[in-house]
Amino acid sequence: MNQKTPTRTITRRLGFILGRAALGILGLIIGLGIFEMGLRLFPIPNRFVMQKQLEDLWESDPELLLHLKPNTDQWITGHPEFRFEVITNAEGLRDETFTTDQTIATVGDSFTFGFGVSAEEAWPSQLESLSQVPVANLGWAGWNSYVYPVSIQRYAIPVHARLWLWAFFVNDLPESAGAEAFITSGQTDFKTWSQQGNIPNPTSKFPFNLRSIQLLAALFSPDLFLLPNSGDALFDDGSLNFRYGRYAWQMSDPTRPEVQRGWEILEEKLYETRQLAAENDAQLVVIFIPSREHVYWPFVQELMADVNIKQLDDVDTRLKLFCDENNIGYLSLLPGLRATGLTGQMLYFPNDGHLNADGHALAASLTYAYLLEHRLLVGE
Repeated sequence: MNQKTPTRTITRRLGFILGRAALGILGLIIGLGIFEMGLRLFPIPNRFVMQKQLEDLWESDPELLLHLKPNTDQWITGHPEFRFEVITNAEGLRDETFTTDQTIATVGDSFTFGFGVSAEEAWPSQLESLSQVPVANLGWAGWNSYVYPVSIQRYAIPVHARLWLWAFFVNDLPESAGAEAFITSGQTDFKTWSQQGNIPNPTSKFPFNLRSIQLLAALFSPDLFLLPNSGDALFDDGSLNFRYGRYAWQMSDPTRPEVQRGWEILEEKLYETRQLAAENDAQLVVIFIPSREHVYWPFVQELMADVNIKQLDDVDTRLKLFCDENNIGYLSLLPGLRATGLTGQMLYFPNDGHLNADGHALAASLTYAYLLEHRLLVGE
């Protein structure tokens, strides 16, 4: 009897310890589950949250790659310095329902769509207020030159737009080559293809799709709170501060085959669209939107001695030359944005490469002045 007592005591203690451990593990699992649910109800902004919110708006399109779901209303809250609402019309565009007399149609990417700002703050809407003529916003964050002519045929021509404003940002070059490669492959489901890891930042898989894991990763690496290519370092002179990086140089590197092909596609599609404009009694104007570093180069040039601003200037120059040679209107926003930027006014989000509300307002003002100067508005 005395020999069995220690064994029973040890067994009971072991059972007690294991039971307590099981309860502890169960409590931890429940706690993590509650924490995960809380982060889904009240997400802390980071790139993973934004990516999911944006992907929930996507639909594949066999001609345009992707477009936004029609008649939807979604808040994008995943960035630490801005939140904005995306409301789409029946065409899946960030605009009101189109009428058949849209005087101006704007095509472009996220800069035309108005990434980070409200629809009313985006430059197409502000141009509409300045000009007092209807402006259709055909911009979307996933489009590029390869699909712009399709967008114009699908949306601008049916509403009889007579002025087509084609906004260009430098990442258009490799992205147009990528769009061509996908479309000519015969595939049609671009959303699934992209989520399978064929473009940067594909959909995260378990356990990395858990908000708690994503938040933990972002806490260890603060850059994960921001979108990729938001900048590599911070400029701060006491009054002006913003992130800067080499994204624009990477996107325009003339030695990259995809950039070289991107130029060919851009020029082919512009020529095609100019012909399309002539057939529909419309006028085509290209608008060059510079990167944040291009605008604020005098501030950061000493910090970026390993790159040459001429590479970005050459993009502007080459595009203007092509437009001049092919009777296409051309407006570079660089001089106007830089003149204001050098006064110390921030025209881009400090931690994101897109125009802020002030930048969109200035872009609309510069565009309006160009249209007036060249008598391109109806009745001018």
